[in-house]
Amino acid sequence: MTHRERILRVIQGEMVDKIPYVPRIDLWYNANQRAGTLPEKHRNRSADEIALAEGWALHKIVPEFLKPDSSEDIVHRGLGLVHLKEYTYRFEFSPDIDIIMEGDADQMRVVYETPLGSVSTTHGYTEEMKDAGASAPWIQEHAIKGPGDYKVLAHIFGNMTFKPDYDRFVRWESDIGDHGLALESTPALNAGSPMHYIQKVLIDATQFFIHYNDYKNEMAELVEALTHCYAQLLPILADSPAKAVYWDANVDSMITYPAYLKKDLLPWWQKAAEIFHTRDKLLFIHPDGENNLLMDILADCGADVCEAVTPFPMTKVGIDEYYDRWCRSGKLTIWGGIPESILLEKSSTEEDFKAYLDHLFKAIAPGDRFIAGIGDTTPPGAVFDRLVRLGERIETEGRLPLKAGAAVLLSPELLTARPAPTSSSVPSDTSQVLDKDLRLIQEDVLKGDNVNIKLHVQHALALNYAPQDILNMGMLSAMEIIGGRFKDGTVFIPEVLLSARAVNEALTVLEPLLAADGRIQKGKIVIGTVRGDLHDIGKNLVSTMLKGVGYDIVDLGINVAVDEFVHQVSRCKPDILAISALLTTTMPQMEHIIGALQRAGLRSKIMVMVGGAPVNDKFARDIGADGYAQDAGEAVELAGRLIDINKLSPSG
Repeated sequence: MTHRERILRVIQGEMVDKIPYVPRIDLWYNANQRAGTLPEKHRNRSADEIALAEGWALHKIVPEFLKPDSSEDIVHRGLGLVHLKEYTYRFEFSPDIDIIMEGDADQMRVVYETPLGSVSTTHGYTEEMKDAGASAPWIQEHAIKGPGDYKVLAHIFGNMTFKPDYDRFVRWESDIGDHGLALESTPALNAGSPMHYIQKVLIDATQFFIHYNDYKNEMAELVEALTHCYAQLLPILADSPAKAVYWDANVDSMITYPAYLKKDLLPWWQKAAEIFHTRDKLLFIHPDGENNLLMDILADCGADVCEAVTPFPMTKVGIDEYYDRWCRSGKLTIWGGIPESILLEKSSTEEDFKAYLDHLFKAIAPGDRFIAGIGDTTPPGAVFDRLVRLGERIETEGRLPLKAGAAVLLSPELLTARPAPTSSSVPSDTSQVLDKDLRLIQEDVLKGDNVNIKLHVQHALALNYAPQDILNMGMLSAMEIIGGRFKDGTVFIPEVLLSARAVNEALTVLEPLLAADGRIQKGKIVIGTVRGDLHDIGKNLVSTMLKGVGYDIVDLGINVAVDEFVHQVSRCKPDILAISALLTTTMPQMEHIIGALQRAGLRSKIMVMVGGAPVNDKFARDIGADGYAQDAGEAVELAGRLIDINKLSPSG
């Protein structure tokens, strides 16, 4: 049986001879080839040649941006449009749009001039991205900067034409042959609906949620224009020679929270699935993050495969729960299931690695509807021998059907990362004990009402309420409630951001008075995302929640160098330094920062907390951090504990 046949038969629910093993190694390969650190026996091989030499199937799902036929193929990346072999269509702008391009592949700025105005985008690569093996260019300047940009983009997309272009895909698929399954892709780095298209590429990730609340009509106009594009794309994709479609990507409980996913993504997934299934075509979704609140939605979304599934210890859902809820019911095939952290020595010991695999083979018995892969991808710093041994164990122990049995307990080291069930952590609602005027302010924060809160604060001041009481009892108490609800999964990113905006509006009235009275701050925190890491929404959320509950925040942004962290700690003299890394490739920067603080004589003067998807308790302890938080809710709690510890310490 060939790799391709085995993969397809597993997706169709058949019990094959063994679990397919299809590790994604493109980023690992790009980074190690650039650094000259490929394994000796593979030094002169391509990524595909390495996979085949090891006996693995080829992973051909994610578009390869580093292999365009022409530099012009990715010029329009900032609008979510590229022309690579994985895309079975080509696109054409209307004649009334003038396109001006400046720069090169490392930094390309494109201006789109239309009769309704112009928009511009900038995308490219940093040296740190290249070192990390990144493939898709980073969008540095998004097309949507304000509400006026929606009508311009609606004109661009509303007049765009899409046509079939199958030749390159056919040649590529032929080259892959029986060594893997080639997927065709949707635009905007695989956005499966018009609204997700806007979210993924056209606007800053954090600003999206503010615009989603404030500019509904403007967004609706652009969604209508993009619907015109999808109406053209669906039949093109359905009629293509591809067996499977990579329909949507980057789905998780935080970014695509349940209510949003149900309203703006799910109907398009189900529509696409209905069309594709009539053509005997498979639909893939890429839910590579935290899916604890999406398990039932994904199970019934119409997809055939959830790919890049990343279970505990990197997220809250274990592989046993994934398999029980998705595969045993026959609703979905899992592709992934092996968290990339177990390939890293800094994150998992050798005992952890072995324990996870022991657990895996028991948890997924009898083993149908499971394709072993790395969630999300093999990191550049992976121990290659673990990747090889993983394949060897699947070859010997992954013969189907797997024998049922009690799942092997994971090691205590891994178990510490898995949150135990707890009662609600939501702070008590104090609205019943507050008097009317402070309760109105608290309700404004809870509702995210950034207009009325200023009026209510001014009214409270006129009634001689102390500014500090208005802040603490009316505003910060509400943010603590919001933080607890966010941690419990009863509110999501929009509510947090809107509540924080309401607090910030109220502070424009209060801050002069608080400064005069000597405002009492909980403490000062410097926060930033490490060098080479361009992710910011998680860091922004932590920063927002910490500021919302009363901390003085100095936000350094993204891609922050080690020396800059040290400089800002020396200058700002914070109580806490909070460091974020969202990539396994950038995690080592955290240790470099702590070492630099030590050498500068600053380490003993502050507490250091770390967080981000690939980070865990073991890593935090090993690099000398004082604490690790899994999410923004935990970050608020951790900051409080560290502040208390710092106050008690001799140097605090």
